[in-house]
Amino acid sequence: MKARIIPAPAYELAQLVRQKFLEVRVLQTAGSLTYTTLLSLVPMITVVLMVMRQFSPFMKLGEGMRGFLLQNLLPDRAGKVVATYALQFSEKASSLTIVGTVFLVVTAVMLFATIDRTFASIWTVRRPRAWYVRIPVYWLALTLGPLLFAGSVAAGSQLLAISSGVVSEVAWGRALLDRVMTATLLAALFTFMFHVIPNRRLNLWHGVVGGLVAGVGVVLVQRLFGFYLTKLPNFTLIYGTFSVVPIFLIWVYLSWFVILLGATVAAVLPDFKRRHRVLPRTPSGRILVAIRLALALITAQRLGLPAELESLANACRETQVRTELMLEEMRQAGWVVRTEDGAWMLCVAADALRLGDLMARVVVGVAEEQSHEPGITLDDQQLLNATIGQMRAAMAQPVSALAQIG
Repeated sequence: MKARIIPAPAYELAQLVRQKFLEVRVLQTAGSLTYTTLLSLVPMITVVLMVMRQFSPFMKLGEGMRGFLLQNLLPDRAGKVVATYALQFSEKASSLTIVGTVFLVVTAVMLFATIDRTFASIWTVRRPRAWYVRIPVYWLALTLGPLLFAGSVAAGSQLLAISSGVVSEVAWGRALLDRVMTATLLAALFTFMFHVIPNRRLNLWHGVVGGLVAGVGVVLVQRLFGFYLTKLPNFTLIYGTFSVVPIFLIWVYLSWFVILLGATVAAVLPDFKRRHRVLPRTPSGRILVAIRLALALITAQRLGLPAELESLANACRETQVRTELMLEEMRQAGWVVRTEDGAWMLCVAADALRLGDLMARVVVGVAEEQSHEPGITLDDQQLLNATIGQMRAAMAQPVSALAQIG
């Protein structure tokens, strides 16, 4: 047997990321975000400039952020051309009518809505926030987000200026500090996004790891793509002056791809941590998962506390996605409820949750007496109903009776 070059944990993490990539269709999603970014770029810049112009101290911060983006993120030639035209278009926003202004804001918000849906699919969020909660959050992100980022850039620039004297004797010291600051700021931004956008609680360190992957990845993509354009100027030779458009589109696509990679890593880390504790997906494994999940809910009810999804997944030794699917089955049966902050609580008395009902609903998957599965005849249905009835009668004892064993 050949020895594996990649360490086993890294290989297992890569397999989980690959599985999530295929499930969420990251390549197509990055393309959708690229199109939405291109459509929302000018409206977003316009709204940000309108906000900054209302507060003159922020104008200098805006200029500093523009220089930071051009120097550290955007492709050299294409970035400058796109930024110049985007600013020219945004300066004409003062002549827009009320309808045009509303359309401008809606178009800018579209990008945040697309990001929200994308992150919800990556984290398998089954209950998104209500629209009256999301719209104010989008508006705050659109107006206050760039101001906070500009302030962070200004603070980082001051820190870089102070530190440059220490490393000025080394030729590559200033450039290294510049790259580290860029990656740190982006990692902090993406970590914040991964925590705030999905309607799900995220472990801080999982978000930090995902933010670092995305932040460092964006910096590397910018450098490698810039090196490619310098050494192999195919776009300029083929497209001429029009090469700005494909260069910018490819850069946006690669950036979104890396950001979604960081989000995927953050999303799969909980399942990666418990990969050796997950029970096998066999009939006996499904029975144990269902019973342990019910016992964890009963324990939380006796303590008078709601149970978080991650703690329930740890208790029943299952992935968060499959645990949430079982909880949804129990919610439809009227046994559990979901709180406003995403936690779960048992809403019936512990002794009212019968073992037979749990097996029929969660393990076997029979939701009601009359199922309409294709291929099941009337005789099959009668036999199934009789079997489920006998199982429920034979296992009429409450699940809580197993608490001392489990």
